[in-house]
Amino acid sequence: MSVHDTARRLQRKLKKSDEYQNYLELRKKVMAKEGSKKMLLDYQNLMMEMQSKRMSGEELSEDDKERLQNLQNFIEINNNVKKYLEAEYALSKTIQDIQKIIFSDIEVGISEAELNSEQEESDLEAETE
Repeated sequence: MSVHDTARRLQRKLKKSDEYQNYLELRKKVMAKEGSKKMLLDYQNLMMEMQSKRMSGEELSEDDKERLQNLQNFIEINNNVKKYLEAEYALSKTIQDIQKIIFSDIEVGISEAELNSEQEESDLEAETE
């Protein structure tokens, strides 16, 4: 069996998983209500905006923090959006766990320790010549 076949089998299993099925069910509920859909979109946009600021080294303003807190308070009240975000997190966590398993014993790239080791060997060879 090829690696691609195994990946497709894993995809089918993931689609049948409780985490994915729960996510789909809650997604459908959120998408069915315009207010919930707008709240989720606002939350996702605000989170992306804040992440972008953090990545660029920009401090979050008090206004940003207040907007986020207000939106999180509304999400706490809106059970569909709250449960959807929890399901999305659970699904993401499952996918991250799978990724960790796949890459746990696979060497990709060259670590700094390996580069330093290679440099030390090269230096020793140069000294003995």
